[in-house]
Amino acid sequence: MYSLCCISNSLANDGHKFQTMTWHRFSQLDRDEAVATVSARTLNNIRVTYKILRQCAANGWAYRVSSNLFPLLTYNVANLKLADYPDYIDIMAALADCASVVRDKGVRISCHPDQFNVLASMGKPQVDKSIKELNHHGWLMDMLGGHRDYRCPINIHVNNTKGEPQEIADRFMLNLRECDQSVRSRLVVENEDKGIWTPKLLAKHFDIPITYDNLHHKCLPDGLTEEQAFRLCYKSWHRTGYFKPLFHYSESHPDKSNPRSHADMPAYKPTDYGMSMPVDFDIELKHKDFAISALTKI
Repeated sequence: MYSLCCISNSLANDGHKFQTMTWHRFSQLDRDEAVATVSARTLNNIRVTYKILRQCAANGWAYRVSSNLFPLLTYNVANLKLADYPDYIDIMAALADCASVVRDKGVRISCHPDQFNVLASMGKPQVDKSIKELNHHGWLMDMLGGHRDYRCPINIHVNNTKGEPQEIADRFMLNLRECDQSVRSRLVVENEDKGIWTPKLLAKHFDIPITYDNLHHKCLPDGLTEEQAFRLCYKSWHRTGYFKPLFHYSESHPDKSNPRSHADMPAYKPTDYGMSMPVDFDIELKHKDFAISALTKI
């Protein structure tokens, strides 16, 4: 099964777009106006999410939920509380509508918090910020009706090279224990395109599932073939039960020199190498739902 990542280009073309808000803009407004504006934009974002979930349900796709649905909510300086939003009741009702689609239609959901979330950081402020952000994502997955297990993973990068790999992994797992159960029950790690955290190294030092990203493995190889790396990560999803892996698939842009640049549309399609349990793929090609539709024709 293919998974749509965050944005539906076809819905955006019809005017159903996410809205954000910068701290700079927020701080220029009168406080009441600023809160009302961010509240309205949050409500819009949840309603757009509902439309995307309906689209995914109709097409048999999974969905990676956007990490930007709640502008500035976790930014400490803004001092925002969702319950104080003038649209709070409508926001919670819209979340319940989304949860109904997830549960009734069986849409697999996931999320991928931004790379500034570094649980293995050596700085307490960075760790505290990461825990707050991850707890928000765990709460959101709960509100959207997601299972509290690896069927609905929260995927992040280790994104740290300070110290020996085992020291980094120990810091990561120690700080993960400070997160809410909504996070601990779902968190998975992903091989990276820079640094040190390849499939081989992740498998050696972590006991939680590993998200295999084929393009990252191409950019940061570890001596394993693509199939070997795929199979190694696949097995990590079966350490605590038989959960269907959710991997990432993309291709290098054919017209750009940087292999990390994602292509707009597919030239190939992902393979599960004949594994006994199916694998779902987040399709990270830039043309989003148009790219997924193209994959079904290859």
